[in-house]
Amino acid sequence: MKEDPFSGLYNTMRDAGKMAIPAGNARLLHGTVLSVAPLNIDVAGTTQEAERFYISHRLVSGHTEKLTVSGSAVSGALAISASCPKGSHSSMTISSGTVELNAVTTQEGPVLKAGDEVLLLTADDQTFYILDKVVRCG
Repeated sequence: MKEDPFSGLYNTMRDAGKMAIPAGNARLLHGTVLSVAPLNIDVAGTTQEAERFYISHRLVSGHTEKLTVSGSAVSGALAISASCPKGSHSSMTISSGTVELNAVTTQEGPVLKAGDEVLLLTADDQTFYILDKVVRCG
């Protein structure tokens, strides 16, 4: 019987992952932030300290990210203020009802707060990778 393509892909990924994690199988865990400064997270009933964690850059205070936002069917009031440091020109173009905005966002303050739930990855229960903040559905 020939293996279905999804099982084949899963088995290939599993085999490749074994080389990257020689200590054992990686596991996803649920954690609860106990404090932010210093970072302490409850993982399966034990408190883990900051030196055991690697954290996703998106969860760190001061993280910046360039965004491009575009849209059509824009409605409502539009106020534009633009200036050039040399005072020589300013411009903005809106055509065919399309608005495009290029911006840089900066994370002010920590994303995580005491009581937040996080998704963790570990292979050895010694080092934890904070993948993201999670919330319960419903």
